[in-house]
Amino acid sequence: MQKAIILTAVLLVLSGCGQTDNVSNAEQQKPQSATKVSSKVEDKPAPAPRVTELAKINQTELGLETVSQEKLNSLRAKVTLIEQANECDSNAQCKVIAAGNRPCGGPSHYMLYSTKITSDEKAKSVADELTKYESLHNAQTGMQSICAMLTKPTTQCINNKCVTLSDSTYIAQ
Repeated sequence: MQKAIILTAVLLVLSGCGQTDNVSNAEQQKPQSATKVSSKVEDKPAPAPRVTELAKINQTELGLETVSQEKLNSLRAKVTLIEQANECDSNAQCKVIAAGNRPCGGPSHYMLYSTKITSDEKAKSVADELTKYESLHNAQTGMQSICAMLTKPTTQCINNKCVTLSDSTYIAQ
């Protein structure tokens, strides 16, 4: 929570830096009509985004751990193992959970699992860990992606295996 407040404060300070009006003392003292002020605001170009300054901030100073591609690959391998352990006796044992993080928001993947093999707590733990590390990785690398939202697939137990009835579970590599 403190990190978020500090980050917000840094952004506000950086966005205020360098924004000066070229207005003389005489112009400051004379009153201006509302229409004149609004026209000046419209003519003034918007300040440049301060994303570059934010990108220069050392991530370790903010207490964020650097996420390696190996760590992400390891977490994705855990997801794959859980999805492959998909034995079931009924539809009620087949579930999906949102996992990962797309740069535009939302999950990058829906993880399929069977409660016969994997507990809800274990599935949530792995999904949350993947979401955390993908989110950090996206922020640290300036990752971009398509901004399409995945729909949560439905599941079914077919031939004693959990399957999704949608193609939206693809895990991005």
